[in-house]
Amino acid sequence: MRAALGSVPGLQNKIMIVGQSQGGGAAFASASYAPEYAPDLNIRGTVATGVPYVSQELLQQMSASGAHETGFNPVVVYTLYLAQGLRGYDPDFKPETVFTDKAMPAYQAAADLCVYPLTDKARTEGLNFSNALKPGYQNALAPALTAMAYPTMKLKQPLFVGTGEVDQDVPPPLQLGLVKAACAAGTVVQAHIYKGLNHDQTVNASLPDSEAFTKAVMSDQPLTPQCTPTPE
Repeated sequence: MRAALGSVPGLQNKIMIVGQSQGGGAAFASASYAPEYAPDLNIRGTVATGVPYVSQELLQQMSASGAHETGFNPVVVYTLYLAQGLRGYDPDFKPETVFTDKAMPAYQAAADLCVYPLTDKARTEGLNFSNALKPGYQNALAPALTAMAYPTMKLKQPLFVGTGEVDQDVPPPLQLGLVKAACAAGTVVQAHIYKGLNHDQTVNASLPDSEAFTKAVMSDQPLTPQCTPTPE
């Protein structure tokens, strides 16, 4: 953004940060780092759809709710990558404390496969919280979760969050966990849940709401906070 402002004549220093999925996480992280890292940038607000937020407590809740799963759960794929990342950071990490024997081949494959082929493998093997993860796995992954934490949940600018009601890639409890934490920290949050929509569908469905949010933020108009959204 600094490069653009410095090289494009007439470009205003009025910035909205927008992202979907991992880009939503990057948008939130950028907004949280901005006051110290880039105080010269006039960040006006953040739009994050399908935004990931993970904590030990949320993983424990999801594990409990998925204790009797019988089908594939896409979140397991990200857990495989998370564990591989931790292994690269900590050579003493023991994956067998996290994964069952059934899931170990997929864990090993996560070192080499991109997300689509790894997802295909995990789906073929029917991996889910119930059959892939050992009790207490979230404790073994705690160092990785700590490293992934956003620097602050209190943004200086308003935040828009759009969540698909049936999102399986970043389940609603994780996204709404971010909403709850950001609201509790004092961020002005406008959250929406889109009824019957999945991870990808939410992007386009949220555009009318995120456009209205953006126009209000850019023109210094008041916003209506929403920390406890219901499907709409």
